[in-house]
Amino acid sequence: MHLLLVNRWYPPYTGYGGVAAYNYYLAHALKRQGHQVTVLAARWSKADPALQDDDGIQVHRILAEHHARLHRLPILGRFMRPFFQWLYSRKVRDEIINLEKQERFDLVEFAEVNAEGYAYLKRKTRLTVVVRCHTPTFVLRQYSAQSEMPYYTELTASMEKFCISAADGLTAPSVDMASVIEHSCSLSPKSIVVIPNPLDLALFPVSLHPTSKEEIIILHVGRLDRVKGIEVLIESAAKVFPQYPNARFVMLGGGTVEYLEKLLQLMKSVGVNEAQIQFLGETSQSDLLAWYRRADLAVVPTLNYESFSYTVAQAMASGLPVIASRIGGIPETVGGKDAAILVEPGNVEELAIALRTLCQNTKTWRAMGEAGRLQAETYLSTDVVVQKMLDFYRSILN
Repeated sequence: MHLLLVNRWYPPYTGYGGVAAYNYYLAHALKRQGHQVTVLAARWSKADPALQDDDGIQVHRILAEHHARLHRLPILGRFMRPFFQWLYSRKVRDEIINLEKQERFDLVEFAEVNAEGYAYLKRKTRLTVVVRCHTPTFVLRQYSAQSEMPYYTELTASMEKFCISAADGLTAPSVDMASVIEHSCSLSPKSIVVIPNPLDLALFPVSLHPTSKEEIIILHVGRLDRVKGIEVLIESAAKVFPQYPNARFVMLGGGTVEYLEKLLQLMKSVGVNEAQIQFLGETSQSDLLAWYRRADLAVVPTLNYESFSYTVAQAMASGLPVIASRIGGIPETVGGKDAAILVEPGNVEELAIALRTLCQNTKTWRAMGEAGRLQAETYLSTDVVVQKMLDFYRSILN
């Protein structure tokens, strides 16, 4: 089978976020199964290559520069983002048509977010199309302040919903995400097949943590953004240090200078210093994996909807106990109470109690870590997930 995966996020040139990770793990798992995979992704800079060979996977990249000046225009600036998304979908359509002249594809998979498949799905003659529902704009905007999504979202939402309705098959990484989209798009129940996101467990060797330590390293991985629950975490951490001064929070992920300054001011106001909470910024994949091995606990206090949390999954694969928000598909990623403590999003006191509980009960770390690793091996490993995905692809083609 020759599969065309179309999604602007594919590492390394578009980062290593959740959607990029899905594309990377799936593409390589399909290739290991003997299938041919071509990827159509984006590049943000002319300096990045338009064609890349990723261990036998051909990655074609469409230039998608960000025109910041146009986005800042009065009135018209609100419409620049959906306009460029529509324009990008046309570039995607044209590139697929060109690729079809060179290769024979059996199936193409788009993501629903940002409606990259919109122009292609408008064609009368096209390949069989599967749309993977990660988390569309029309869901994300419910969790964002107006200042965080100041652009016009109605056009993007309309294009996303068209892609979902026009697809030959739909998948989502969690039952919750499938249900939300089915309701939003007036689809019949179970129209979307639930298949979790794949994870290459070989990248995450399990660390066996001692039952007591002089220092407790609590790891947060994610961009510095309000919706990631960073402010809630800082306020909760302030309630942990009086009882556990040996706790240290390590924050991996980039953000704006302005927001970092806001976080530092918040730390000062709640009596927390920069030795207790360290912001290390964006990090390489090798350093990220090293921190997963070095950390004792992982915390994911997101306020944003998560259809599936790669941060939770990677922490569990590393054998770390996890504290995470009870939101979206995260409870399904966790799989049960043995591997994680789930808390109400935005609840400072509940998060602080969970942190103190794990700091106190270090003997439970290994048991929770083992439960998380088992969940990852049983449900999230690339070998398990890719077989489900192949079965689904074949059912759509048949």
